[in-house]
Amino acid sequence: MPANDQPQRCALCERLVSRTTRHHLIPRSEGGHEIVELCPPCHHTLHRFYSNHTLLKDLHTLEALRQQPEIADYLDWVRKQPDRHIRVHTRRDRR
Repeated sequence: MPANDQPQRCALCERLVSRTTRHHLIPRSEGGHEIVELCPPCHHTLHRFYSNHTLLKDLHTLEALRQQPEIADYLDWVRKQPDRHIRVHTRRDRR
């Protein structure tokens, strides 16, 4: 997150949050360099729902992520949440 104390906008859920983390759209382990700023719940959700292989192969854009039914459902829910710690569980059917 930039050094100022101003709220930041999550690139995925588009909420104003106090803190963001850097997410490589193509996993860094696969040579990815393009970075987006995500709130911690969105960042954790992506890595709990999908393997790096799936992120690389199918979900390396924000648009592709938003089109996934489980992410769309998550986004509908998280956009209603205040900026707070949200516990994210690993999916049993992680792809």
